[in-house]
Amino acid sequence: MLNFEKINSLAASLLKKAPGFALSIFTDSEVLLQQGYGVTNTEEQGVDITPATLFRIGSVSKTLTATLIMKLVQQGLLDLDCPIKEYIPELRLSFSGAANIVTLRMLLSHTAGLPDGGDLFGNRENDALEKYVREEIPHLPFVAPPNLMYSYGNHSINLAAYVAERAAGKRFARLMNDEIFTPLEMNRSMYDPLKAMTYPLALQHEKSEDGSFKVDHSFPENVACHGSFFCITNAEDMTKFGQMYLANGKFNREEILTEQSLQEIFCIQANRYTVPESSIGMCWIKDYDEGNYYWWHSGGIGTYRSFIVIFPEQNIGIFTVANNNVGWEIVEEVLEQLGSSIPDKQPLSKPNLQIIEEACGNYLSSKSGLLTIKHNLNPCIIHNGKNLSIRSLKNDHIVGIDEDEDVIVSIGLINHHDYLMVNGSPSKKITEPLTMYNIDTISTYFGDYQQGEMVYTFYLDGHTLLFFDGDDKLPCTYLFENKFFCPGYGLLEFDEDNLKIQNAWQFVKL
Repeated sequence: MLNFEKINSLAASLLKKAPGFALSIFTDSEVLLQQGYGVTNTEEQGVDITPATLFRIGSVSKTLTATLIMKLVQQGLLDLDCPIKEYIPELRLSFSGAANIVTLRMLLSHTAGLPDGGDLFGNRENDALEKYVREEIPHLPFVAPPNLMYSYGNHSINLAAYVAERAAGKRFARLMNDEIFTPLEMNRSMYDPLKAMTYPLALQHEKSEDGSFKVDHSFPENVACHGSFFCITNAEDMTKFGQMYLANGKFNREEILTEQSLQEIFCIQANRYTVPESSIGMCWIKDYDEGNYYWWHSGGIGTYRSFIVIFPEQNIGIFTVANNNVGWEIVEEVLEQLGSSIPDKQPLSKPNLQIIEEACGNYLSSKSGLLTIKHNLNPCIIHNGKNLSIRSLKNDHIVGIDEDEDVIVSIGLINHHDYLMVNGSPSKKITEPLTMYNIDTISTYFGDYQQGEMVYTFYLDGHTLLFFDGDDKLPCTYLFENKFFCPGYGLLEFDEDNLKIQNAWQFVKL
């Protein structure tokens, strides 16, 4: 049985890291703990957070979108394995032939090859998703061929949302309300920020250097990205959503998802090649920790953070949402309390030298940076400037370990000469020389970069390159040319007066 006194005490302590958040722990039929902590904002209009307080939940929205798609499959309006061009005949994609290959299954499992991205501030008109598919989707560069490997990204889910729109003949937000929110009695779940502002709503906060929290007076909105990371909801409503999954697709004895739909959602579609082992179903990630397996998703948009986790074997679910970066601490506490004596650490062995030789080269990833595999008398890995020894988990899974034998980088060998999976993200072989610039050239990149209300600073402090995101000063590693690696942000690329993060989000120099 869970120790709720300890969980509640931990939750209260997190107010040092965030002005406020809400928490719910539940079974398929019972709410075990549901509470708000802190305030909606730190200014004069702030009120206490309750389980009914609204937040944006970021990419946890993807689990809602997958649920909608499966309902439409149940109704015969969609087919997971039919090329989406059957629903959007005019669809154009940049990868040759991809429009005739990509399916909803690929989109929902992040195996279509599309990149990550999606602006926080964009078109607010009702037809924004349609325009985005017509005007932006055709120009997106693929990070891998369709159906080759897992590659997490927002564009795939946005495109799936548009397929749903076309098949059902309704705008996405209306579809979600009719098919998901209303049947689950999620009465305060929505995509309209103007409606949300008529209810108690938690605001974003930046943390100042003195430790105080300052309201970020902006509210991200981009109708084209509603399907991937823009839902507005609360702990009460997401509890009902999680309970439906724990109750085998039923809510108030009414069937929302069939057994077949649940099997499809939780059928493993791709290996993420992480340590511990992790894989992807339909917008739900399956992980192992403390001897338990669970399905989950995280969400981040601006400074909002959210997590939904379900433990099917224990019949327990967790939802947390905050107006700054907290929440996973609660999940870790529950994992520890549910802990098992089964060891999580996978045994490592010496690598197959032939496999290492075949994988030799330089690989660049927008999320995991630069990886070099060398084959000589002492095969090794260099990951973002750090030299590591190679060990093997399986024939298709190697790792780079440090002097303490801790796994620093996890690499999936996907049987393709141009691609690897590196720490759960696609990495492509590069053949150009790794040209190094001098400090005078690099210094031209120093300064502030802005998109909307978001400002990042890149600068040199002594001999250390730093990236300041408003909360943390993060050390960066110079890779080559105009490329740097920043923990938590991935690849930083500078071009004239622009900064591109993960080859997806662009910021302009002030």
